[in-house]
This record gives sequence, structure tokens and C-alpha cells, in this order.
Amino acid sequence: FRRLLAFLGWVGIISFACVFLTLLAVMVVAMQSKEERVELGNIKTEHAVAVLPLTGEIFSSDRFREQLKTAVESPKIKAVVVRIDSPGGAVGASEEIYNAIKRANEKKPIVCALGNIAASGGIYAAVGCKKIVTNRGTLTGSIGVIMMMPNFSQVLDRYGVGMTIIKSGRYKDSGSPFRSNTPEDMKLLQSVVDGAYEQFLQTVAEGRGLALEVVRKFADGRVILGEEAVKLGLVDEVGDTLRAAQLALGLVGDTAEPELIMPKKPSGLSRIFGEMDELSWVPWLQGISETRLLYRAFL
Repeated sequence: FRRLLAFLGWVGIISFACVFLTLLAVMVVAMQSKEERVELGNIKTEHAVAVLPLTGEIFSSDRFREQLKTAVESPKIKAVVVRIDSPGGAVGASEEIYNAIKRANEKKPIVCALGNIAASGGIYAAVGCKKIVTNRGTLTGSIGVIMMMPNFSQVLDRYGVGMTIIKSGRYKDSGSPFRSNTPEDMKLLQSVVDGAYEQFLQTVAEGRGLALEVVRKFADGRVILGEEAVKLGLVDEVGDTLRAAQLALGLVGDTAEPELIMPKKPSGLSRIFGEMDELSWVPWLQGISETRLLYRAFL
């Protein structure tokens, strides 16, 4: 009886966490939907370069894509710098950001500047830029895919509790947290990871103009320092945000000193909830009860 109560206690805690995170996500979306269009800071010269931040774990592309759209459509902005400080994140969101940058490049030059870390999904997004600059000590690379699946089966077995599952196909509950995966499940899930990995390789090879086999040599999940990344051809040169802005202006034939323009931050509750959805622990907690396919470095 005590074991059953203890188990129910754990179930209650997990359920409460899931409900709390769901409500938090709903509040974030609601607040963001009420925000006005993203605005850029005051522009004083004809040499304005928008600097857009891509920070924290990537699990949504919505805000970044809106900022990028605003910068590209502004007649006063001549080019864009995307400053990346991210360990990566969800496969789908990383790909959406990469595609948004590629499309934006057709209208205005986009240059990426790597911060403290721009690894896995962070570098995936970056290869959509026309040029990439990095700090010498930037942690980048980590080209690879990881699938994370919580498993509560041992806890269920310990307390004598099971889960009844009715499914339409043998693989419908592969990766379920309520049972251990069979060898057939693992083979299937590994094929999904391998497919996403090959897509990652292809994207980096095309974005950086490298042979696929050249990329494969260092695409084993390893983290690479910025200076080494230059030698490998993963990025173009060592530099900071200002250097990235100079390169971006140079791509439109402007050699003047760039004026760096940041997006205006929302105020009040919109700002609070907007910042909360970028915190790395939010998607981490959400991942406790769900399977996640990630382009992410764990540092």
C-alpha cells in the first residue's frame, strides 16, 4: 500500500509539471499573439545593419522568423547579421530557421556571427548565411543527431502498475515511456536518427560548399573551437559582430562604417513571457515526458 501511495505521488508530481508547462506555453503564445509587429531601433544613417539574436535552445522559430521578416522588409536596413549563441535544439525548428535565412538572402545579405556557442542546430541555422564569422573560442560543430526518450517502465514495474496500450501498428508506441524498446523498435528509431543525420550533413555540405565526405570526417558529434572551424571550412573567418556587419555591408558594395540596429524589446508582461519561452530549462522540462529528436550539443 505504501508503495502504491509513493507511486501515485510521483505520478501526481509529473502530472502537475506537465499541466503547469502546458499552461505556461499557452500563456506565452497568448501574450505573443497580442504583441504588435516586431520593431527595430532608431535608424540614423544609410548604413544600417540589423543585428538579430538567436539565443538559447532552439525549440521554436516563430519569433526569429518575425524579426528577420521585419528587418528584410525595412527599406532602411541594408543588410542583416544573425548573432547566434545557441547549443541547438529541435530538428524541425532548426531547419525552419535555416530555410528562413536562405530565403531572406535572396533579398538582402545575411551574415552570421557566432557567440559563445553555436553548435549542432546553431551551426545548422548558420550555414544558411552568406558568410559566417566566429570568435576563436566559440564552441561550434557538434554535427549530429540525438533522440531522447524518457522511460518509466522500471518505476511502473517496481510499484506493480502497468499501462494498457491498444495500437494500430507494431511500431505505433515505439519510444513510449511506459515500456522498454524492443530490438525492432531500436532499429526503427535508429533509422530515423540516421536519416536526420544525413540531412544535416547534406545541408552543411551545400551551405559551405564542401564535399559531403569532407564534412563527414568531422561530423561525429565533436565540438570544435572557432579557430579550428575556420581551418575546416565550416566558417569563413575569425571576427566579432562588427566584423560581420562590415562583411554584410560589403556584400551590397557599401564600405562605410555600419550602424548596428537591434530589435526593440517588448515591455511589460509581453517581455517577461517572451523571455521565459527562450530559457533552456523550459524545453528540457517538457522533454521529461516526450520523445525528442534533436540537433543539440550537451555542454
